[in-house]
Formats: sequence, structure tokens, C-alpha cells
Amino acid sequence: MEERDLSRPWFPAPFRVAVLESDETLADTLCGLLREKGLAPAAFYEIGSLVSAHGQKPFDAYVLDYLAAWQPESPALEALVASIRGADLNVPLFILGNQAHPETNEKLGNILMRFKVRYVLKPYRAVYLAREIAEAIAVRAGL
Repeated sequence: MEERDLSRPWFPAPFRVAVLESDETLADTLCGLLREKGLAPAAFYEIGSLVSAHGQKPFDAYVLDYLAAWQPESPALEALVASIRGADLNVPLFILGNQAHPETNEKLGNILMRFKVRYVLKPYRAVYLAREIAEAIAVRAGL
């Protein structure tokens, strides 16, 4: 059993958030706002690096850009979402997209309905999205 210094209080590690966003400026802005809320975000600019990181240790929440580094007909997004939901059905999961009516896109609509994912229309206000993510994590953690 690991011994810890009892003179210092114990604090849990911050909740980890994966942010996959094709626009590096938006990803970095959102990550900065999440850090201000006491979370530990990690920015990913292409899907392969996120898939690898998710395979090593799942995150406490995910924000996925529907347009980030995959072809429209690629099964990569659906496979990633299925993997996330397979590991934890209740993890907060947001998909960012530019379609006002995502249900009209058969592939995207299927992902949203089948996996119960929250959809956020681009352009979005990063401040509001950061607040939604933090609130979703707090609810899930019972805070």
C-alpha cells in the first residue's frame, strides 16, 4: 500500500476532457476555458491520436468535431463513439457540427440517436460549451 504525506490534504485528480477539433485555435480556446473550470483538457487535432489516447486511458468527457480529419464516408467517427460508449454509457459526449438539421444527414443522425450524443451547432460560443461540459461532468460525478 502506498503511503502518502498526511501533512498535506488529498485532492482527487481533475476530470479529463478530450477535445477533438479541426480548428486548432478553437480547440486551444476551449481547452483554456476548461482549465479555468478546474478540468484537465487535452486537445487533439486529428482522430488517430485521440483513438490512441482513448485506448490507453478513457477520458471523463469527449468533445468531437464531426469534420475533424476524417472523410464523410469514413466509419472512424462511428467507431470512436461506439468505443467510448462501450467503455462507459454515461460519459458526457458532445459532437460539434455545421448542420442545422443533423437528423437529415443519415450517418450523423444515426450516431446521435443510437449513442445518445449531444449535438452542438457550429459556430458555437466556447464559453457556453465549456460551461455545458463542466455541468455534464458535475452531474455525472454527483456534485
